[in-house]
Amino acid sequence: MQSNLSYILLFLLLFCSLTNTRSQDIRPKVKPIPMVVKNSLSKAITTPEKIIKNDTLPLKKQDSIQLDTIKPKEAITDLITHVAKDYTTQNATKKTVTLYNEAHVVYTDIDLKAGIIIIDYINNTLFAKGIKDSTGYNQKPVFKQGGQESEQDSMIYNFKTKKAIIYGIRTRQEPGMFILGEKSKRVNDSTIYMRNIKFTTSDKEKPDYYIGVKKAKVVPNKKIVAGLSNLVIADVPTPVFLPFAYFPMGKNRTSGFIFPAIQTGTSNRGIGIQNGGYYFAVNDYIDLELLGDIYSNGSWGFRARSQYYVRYKFSGGFNLSFEKLIRSTRGFDDYSEATNFNIRWSHRQDPKASPNSNFGASVNLGSSQYFRQSLNEFNNSNFLTNTFSSSISYQKTFAGTPFNMSANATHSQNTNTGTVTMALPSLQLSMSRIYPFAGKGGIKKNPLQKIGLTYNMQGEYRINTSEDEFFTAKMFETANAGV
Repeated sequence: MQSNLSYILLFLLLFCSLTNTRSQDIRPKVKPIPMVVKNSLSKAITTPEKIIKNDTLPLKKQDSIQLDTIKPKEAITDLITHVAKDYTTQNATKKTVTLYNEAHVVYTDIDLKAGIIIIDYINNTLFAKGIKDSTGYNQKPVFKQGGQESEQDSMIYNFKTKKAIIYGIRTRQEPGMFILGEKSKRVNDSTIYMRNIKFTTSDKEKPDYYIGVKKAKVVPNKKIVAGLSNLVIADVPTPVFLPFAYFPMGKNRTSGFIFPAIQTGTSNRGIGIQNGGYYFAVNDYIDLELLGDIYSNGSWGFRARSQYYVRYKFSGGFNLSFEKLIRSTRGFDDYSEATNFNIRWSHRQDPKASPNSNFGASVNLGSSQYFRQSLNEFNNSNFLTNTFSSSISYQKTFAGTPFNMSANATHSQNTNTGTVTMALPSLQLSMSRIYPFAGKGGIKKNPLQKIGLTYNMQGEYRINTSEDEFFTAKMFETANAGV
């Protein structure tokens, strides 16, 4: 039993040794990498039916349109003409030109004069300002374009965008409106946006009165559209406000408000508003202007003006004025009241309108003291006038007959004596000479045929009165009528 166990152990030992030796002799298997056959398919297949196409989509053709070779348009397209009194300097590095003292630049429709002008060719800009010296700020830039002219403290103009930034602008618009703005943006020659503006009819650099507006749009010679507006007198805001304002500025007739002039107390009527109102552009043939005045002492006035014109027919104008004037203050020795009026009318008929008739008028009547007391009509020629005269006439020729007629209404007034003389009307009817016994063809051989007849009739209704009784029933008490 013991010997058998020994044989078994010996056998196991030999078996393990043989197994270990065999495992060390086994080499690792190397898997060969197959060689890639280059383009073997194309060489093997030669028939067209068996050609394998990689992609059946056609290749995109290259765009035959070439890139734009035109160079971009330069900002400065015209010659810039410039001159200066003292000197002109050029900076080649910064590409700038500086003009000093009485500088003047002309470019296309732009004309600019200033104390100092700097042209920047890199940024395509132009800068202009005045010159400070011992007398103050002089030679402010004066800019002209498109028939518009403005004066400003300084400005920057861009040649490329054709826009400008303006500081301290001052310009005039028709009719008699001055515009002062703190900062403005000129979009083009027809549109300006402004900030902190003063609208006034005063031509002073610092006006005594104006309408203050924060923002506004100005279309030169056409209109002004503004926001909240406030009337300012002597730099003191008044309680007069407008939520918005529209001022027509066109040369063509347009209905709109008329900006008043402000009286700051230089007269004995106190502070007041003068010639404010509204203009009605009724149509192409007639207009109407309503104006009013009001003063702090109670004086007031009203005026209505109209012009009419019909081509090849007639033309004329009408003016009606009425004023209630108070001088000084009630209770003082120099206190006085006066009521004055004036009526003026002119009418002219075109000779082509009616060859057989004509109508014309020239009327000027009213209070004797009107031109001497009214602030609106005060001038030397009217102040020295001592006679008002009027005439309204109508002439008629009856075609085919020897008759003609004329009717006239006349008025004469002495402003010194106050006497008034009127003829309402003066009528005249006449017949030119006829020969009732003349032969055929107007032959006049014998004395009977030479007998001629003529006729003339004249009638008049005349009134002599005084200015106090003028336009009252009492003035007819002394009237005389006769033929």
